[in-house]
Amino acid sequence: MRKSVTVVRVVGILAALVLIAGGCSREPEANPAPQARIQDIFYVNPDGTNLVRTTRENGVDSSPAWSPDGTRVAFNTNRDGNYEIYVMNANGSNQQRLTNTRFDNYSPDWSPDGRKIAFNSNRDGNREIYVMNVDGTDQTRLTNNEFDDGLPDWSPDGNSIAFESNRTGNFEVFIMGADGSNPRSVTNSGAVDGSPAWSPDGTEIAFISERDGDFEIYIMKADGTDQTRLTTSTGFDTFPAWSPDGQRIAFDSVRDNDREIYIMGRDGSNLFRLTNHPGIDRFAAWSPDGTRLAIYSEQ
Repeated sequence: MRKSVTVVRVVGILAALVLIAGGCSREPEANPAPQARIQDIFYVNPDGTNLVRTTRENGVDSSPAWSPDGTRVAFNTNRDGNYEIYVMNANGSNQQRLTNTRFDNYSPDWSPDGRKIAFNSNRDGNREIYVMNVDGTDQTRLTNNEFDDGLPDWSPDGNSIAFESNRTGNFEVFIMGADGSNPRSVTNSGAVDGSPAWSPDGTEIAFISERDGDFEIYIMKADGTDQTRLTTSTGFDTFPAWSPDGQRIAFDSVRDNDREIYIMGRDGSNLFRLTNHPGIDRFAAWSPDGTRLAIYSEQ
């Protein structure tokens, strides 16, 4: 459920980070490091050991999302020109294309029962949320307005989807039914809030906010109450991802002048740096058994 493509248009809440498609869209950096030769999905242990490259095709492979049973990974790639959503076996084999449009499709997120994938697409003119079967059939639009709706994240019970939207003027965190019904905001800070991530027990949502002048990781109850700041750094902290046991949160940050992935306790304690090399590392996704994380890495 958790949760980073060449720029199409630089808009939205992380424009300063040069992301595409507005908001906190889970796309790779718009301008990858010039020395980067590899822009792929890797696996890494939660202690930072055993970094293993998983995809090896030309292009940018990003936004990994594990299936609930841990056997497959969905991701987006521009190997075909524009960004499309693919799925592969967890070992990197049997990579299959699920979307096929002239527009960008990205940010996949599996339903808890493993039967559907929510994703973003700009096929109808702006960033909206769609859902499809895991074989790519029955692609259906869930949101429909003139604003940007993005980063869908399915609730653990499968009944709701959290997402970010600027439909009220600035980006806030919203929740809607899994069928797109009854969208409602759960943040209203007057600043930029986005990138929601449900806790495994469904009681809390981690998200990012710039309400204190810098993008930091926050946590709140699922109804929007008790909003609490977890990180305090001068570098942007973004894209929170819960561990399956709900005790840790991975995120990426530029606090050390390089975009790397960090892990902290659910209360912000015990922070440590997971990745450490000159390339960009981001968009962590925990495997369902908690033994490894899928990440996007430039090397």
